[in-house]
Amino acid sequence: MSAKNTVAHKAAKAAAKHTAHGTASKLKRDPMRTATLLGVGGAVGAAAGWMAGRTAASASAGAGS
Repeated sequence: MSAKNTVAHKAAKAAAKHTAHGTASKLKRDPMRTATLLGVGGAVGAAAGWMAGRTAASASAGAGS
């Protein structure tokens, strides 16, 4: 693994740990707000994924004709 890839991997790992720690900390302080925000974020992400999937599916269906 090159030095550039190693640094990128370590940075991604640190960011993931930081995010997990922050989420856990917020969950302890204000569980209702955190659960609401996570739920809304998940719903928005699911809707965006669904829309992207439909767009990609319709684009590929149109390309096959």
